Amino acid sequence: MDKVFEFNHVSMVWPDFSIKDVNFSLEKGYIMGLVGYNGAGKTTLFRLMANQYKRYEGEILIGGYDCRTQEAKVKDITAFISDDQNFFFEESVLKNAEIYSCYYSNWDEDTFQKYLDRFEISTRTKIIDLSRGTFLKFQLAFAAAHHPILYAMDEPTAGFDPVFRYDFLKIIQEIVAEENASILFSTHNTSDLDKVADYITMLDNGRVIFSKDVETLFDEYQNNTDEKLRFSISNLFKKGRWNK
Repeated sequence: MDKVFEFNHVSMVWPDFSIKDVNFSLEKGYIMGLVGYNGAGKTTLFRLMANQYKRYEGEILIGGYDCRTQEAKVKDITAFISDDQNFFFEESVLKNAEIYSCYYSNWDEDTFQKYLDRFEISTRTKIIDLSRGTFLKFQLAFAAAHHPILYAMDEPTAGFDPVFRYDFLKIIQEIVAEENASILFSTHNTSDLDKVADYITMLDNGRVIFSKDVETLFDEYQNNTDEKLRFSISNLFKKGRWNK
């Protein structure tokens, strides 16, 4: 099957932190949860994908394109979603779409309007006047409109109540089905993973501890005699099947 993204032996060293030989990938049409304690390196991986850091060893591919040397193409087929995305906050939803749509080869105005209507977002509203939850939904509408193959979401539901998280998770499942896309999202609300994730990748201190499909991981967790690993997993997954 086609790989939507690949981290191949990615390493990078800072004075106080390092990413060490990171290897994992995701195939088309799946949702992967990226988990780990604070400081494990989750946000760093998203920044590497967005080419905010360039001086690393190894390679990162999205849709077969190199994130470091083919940035424009990568960003054409990837939606990066987080609280700190760059939009013109004093301009309207519609004006932002007019400004940015020219940068995407597959921009679809009808899809954009479909999701705005679904999320009850007026094109006349300024970005700065959107609530945090509505801003997140606006980003999803904007992303869907350029038909990316990958949605990369860094802590998208952090700080939201369970009702909003439930609705958001339903939305991203529907997007995967409707847009035939894949999703990589990091989260501290690991109970969410039971609801939507097909794969889970765990980071610790800049290293990948595991990257496996949920069913395999759960079977191994139940039968694993490595107490250190079981303790790490049980602390992350405190609800749902993992607590039984």
